[in-house]
Amino acid sequence: MSARGARPDRGVISRAVALLVGVLLALPAATSAWAGSAVGAEVSPAAEAGIASVVAKDTTVEVVGSAGAAGVEARIYALGTEADPESYPGADPVAAVTSGADGAFTASLPRVDRAGHDRLYDQYVAVTGEGDAAQVLGEPRHVDALDFTPARDFAYPRAASKKGLQVEMTDDAEELGVQHAGINVAFNEIMRIDAGDDPSKVIEFSSGGRSYYFDADAVATLDGQVKPLSDNGSLVNLILILYQDSDPTSAWPVLRHPDADVSSGTVFAFNTKTAEGVGYYTAAMEFLADRYTRDDEKYGRAVGYIVGNEVDAQWVWANAGDMTLEDFLGYYAKAVRIAWQATRKSWNGARTYISLTHCWTIVCGENPDPANPTRFYAGKDVIDQLNALTKRTGDVGWDIAHHPYPENLGDPAVWDDETALPGFDTPRITFKNIEVLPDYLARDDLGYAGASRRIILSEQGCHTPGDSLGAERLQAACYAYAYYKVRFLDSIDAFILHRHVDHQHEGGLRLGLWTWDDEREEPAMPGRHKVSYDVFEGIDTARSLEVTDFAKDVIGIDDWAEVVPGFDPDELADRTEPRQVGTRIAAKPLQETVIADFEDGVDGWRLSDNASAVESVAGGFEGDRALRVRFDNASQLREWSREAKTWKGTDVVLPEPVDARATPHLNLGVQVPEPGDFKPGNVFYVKVQVYSATGEVAYGLARLDPARGWNPLSLDLSGWAPRSAIGRIKVWVRGTTNDEWRGTFDVDHVTMSRKVAPASAMRNIDAVAELSDRSGVGSTLSVTVTSNDAKPLEGKVSLTACDGVAVEPAALDVAGLTTGVSRTYDTEVTAFEPADTDHPAICLDYGDATLRLHITVPPPVPTAVYDFEDGPAGWAPGQNVDSVATVESFANGPGSPRSGDWALEATTTPGPASAAKTVVVAPATPLDLSAATGVVAWVDAYGGAPGATGYEATLTLVSGEERLTSTLDSFKPDQWNALTVDVADWTHRGRITAIEIGFRALGTDAPWGARFQVDDVAYLH
Repeated sequence: MSARGARPDRGVISRAVALLVGVLLALPAATSAWAGSAVGAEVSPAAEAGIASVVAKDTTVEVVGSAGAAGVEARIYALGTEADPESYPGADPVAAVTSGADGAFTASLPRVDRAGHDRLYDQYVAVTGEGDAAQVLGEPRHVDALDFTPARDFAYPRAASKKGLQVEMTDDAEELGVQHAGINVAFNEIMRIDAGDDPSKVIEFSSGGRSYYFDADAVATLDGQVKPLSDNGSLVNLILILYQDSDPTSAWPVLRHPDADVSSGTVFAFNTKTAEGVGYYTAAMEFLADRYTRDDEKYGRAVGYIVGNEVDAQWVWANAGDMTLEDFLGYYAKAVRIAWQATRKSWNGARTYISLTHCWTIVCGENPDPANPTRFYAGKDVIDQLNALTKRTGDVGWDIAHHPYPENLGDPAVWDDETALPGFDTPRITFKNIEVLPDYLARDDLGYAGASRRIILSEQGCHTPGDSLGAERLQAACYAYAYYKVRFLDSIDAFILHRHVDHQHEGGLRLGLWTWDDEREEPAMPGRHKVSYDVFEGIDTARSLEVTDFAKDVIGIDDWAEVVPGFDPDELADRTEPRQVGTRIAAKPLQETVIADFEDGVDGWRLSDNASAVESVAGGFEGDRALRVRFDNASQLREWSREAKTWKGTDVVLPEPVDARATPHLNLGVQVPEPGDFKPGNVFYVKVQVYSATGEVAYGLARLDPARGWNPLSLDLSGWAPRSAIGRIKVWVRGTTNDEWRGTFDVDHVTMSRKVAPASAMRNIDAVAELSDRSGVGSTLSVTVTSNDAKPLEGKVSLTACDGVAVEPAALDVAGLTTGVSRTYDTEVTAFEPADTDHPAICLDYGDATLRLHITVPPPVPTAVYDFEDGPAGWAPGQNVDSVATVESFANGPGSPRSGDWALEATTTPGPASAAKTVVVAPATPLDLSAATGVVAWVDAYGGAPGATGYEATLTLVSGEERLTSTLDSFKPDQWNALTVDVADWTHRGRITAIEIGFRALGTDAPWGARFQVDDVAYLH
């Protein structure tokens, strides 16, 4: 595909240069005078004719070059970066110069033209002669030296370790100790096509002498991710991407590359082919750089900008249409250059990255003609050719954001990768041979400004190949192996893990530290921690060897040094973990110094994690007013921010660090004024965090009781040495369920005091309870008691029946429990008559406190009926199904049986996608499920039905003429879905004569031949 207008037509320029051959032959041998990193490069008398360097200064642009001879008059043209260099005759020259005795020239022109356009972004052409005798000197050249004063000046921040994450929940990222963050910025979401009808919905921004508009809610949502992360010291890298968007207000039609195949890509290339596209893209880059480099860090701070995603696999991840690598890089280099120039315009420390897959000398996809790649390119070729292109047309300080996934994304045993070899000709670069990348980039010809280009690993992760503990341990071992290898490679700056939470629509891959939540319809909502969560949390701390010890057995080694060159266990504790301090509840502060009383406003307190606003409201804990933290504006909060179990917060940066050595008690009141409705067992918690000026963190934790109104808290910082310089305070509140929570909480009367006096016998304890099975009486109830108090606990707690559940022993000795320490007790259930057997409760009494403990009940135990390990077991095709067979693997995600080695696969008859496709079994002897409470079957399927709005699966039980059907209309392809039928009250469950499972697409009758799989048909009891 033609790329005219995006890169210099070398044929035209070569013809022009050829006209000068007589002059050039008379000169000494040419030497390169290009110095992309040098300010005001000097041109030697022997320099080749052409522009050697373009220097952007505060108010001028200087074009430095050679005419090849003395006394040559040259005209300088400034063309848009998208322009075809041949178009210069239609433009007016911006400068005219005459070369000196050595043939050199320097032209100076205003940096900003009369229309307000910044010529920083232009390409420059030098021409001699007129009319038919006109000759272009050398090639067009872009600004390659930035010798101006940026808008801001601050040092590049330092991170404690290389540990990073593509973050969803910023609160969880803080608890995990994330030091580097990757945040997706979808340009189609943040940028509007125009101002629209409501000025309050847009942010106006001026770029290039005109106004552009950004979606206020989308930008606020982005702020809500960037700011909490950077406030906590995380180095934030923005991943700049573009998705297809049907919203008529989106700037997508202008931002996408005109040649993109919108029917094929997932992510699309930016439009650097047209002037309008360049204008929008440049404005977006300037907007982001300006917003996230402010001196006051009002919206947070970003330090890195990753242009696109996996551009060597452009057909999927940066789609610009079918084109050669040379043509693609002509466009992509412009996007990279604009990003580099725009971000350095705001701050000269900003880093711009290109994004590559793990494919190095091979391609990660299929090209129509393998000998002429037009969709997928080798990563090494991208680096080599982009380096050559930018050095020829004006070098750019681009760095590399690499993705060294295992060779098989579905197999986390990366240490066994066979295509990750030690040499530069390796097919892939994965974690196993990651050292190949920095070694290759250390070549002098690939560097920039006399140094190797920097490397971050911005997206890679390890799959969890199943639901078992063993599968989770394998994923976690992969992460530990990868982190340690990167930790001891000084040439890699960061390792940013993908993903935070498993995603249902990621081709069956489960790469997260959290499982997804099956109870929520939205994808990638946090379920529970996996083994990898604990490894990730502790791997850069003093607990590193402790949390990764299990992984050596998984990998098959005795010592990490066997697989990690340079491994040094003494160097692992890069990060100091936050320290829990004791917190009293209902204590009375003595000799207070007020930090904030909110009587005259918010006193500098700001919204933080998962919050949308803070305001001063009437009704204080002390005084007349309090601070209210709101998280009820859904348009500015991501779906996980609206979930009860994520922390919602507010914080304050103190005007001057507070020395609390003489006043070591931090006091405040917190309340949840309108708690709302939640599932059984929800508990509210408050977490107060204190940050020293040198980065240490202490925190206090307590249950919140909304029924008590204001909950007074006092953190005892007397044993925390960094209290001599407290710079910031944060208050978090959350629940424990996965309910949607759009609400508020209040904070008031934040003080430091010399002492506190107990106002009651109430102690700060917490407890959880869990049943061993569903038997009721005779079962074991395990109760774990934790002290969050400032003083060691004394005596015993009592377990009392407040919901029909009683146990023995009922008195548990908690003496000696200190801050943050837990103790677990096993008791026997002696009575079990709760109001709800799935959500029973028991009460714990201690001093003046009574805690109602929701008892966790294990799920019903499945008893297998059909597991397909020995064949189809009588299952047969039903409606619109051609055949059934047992299979060990299949094309759709996750690609493997839910458990065991085999699953049943149905091959459907091509036909209307919405027609039911069924498989059925009629057991020779009817099944007696009279002891069952439910029946479950796990189903997976192809997606991709043309025009489908969704998918549906059904599970039907047949008993003679009676039928009982359950329908799952939120079925998700490429993952195992649980279909369940409640039979507890079905009188026919004792004689099941057939089971039928169906699948179909919704919203389309297009012809479609698909396959679906069934596994683990069982009854629950």
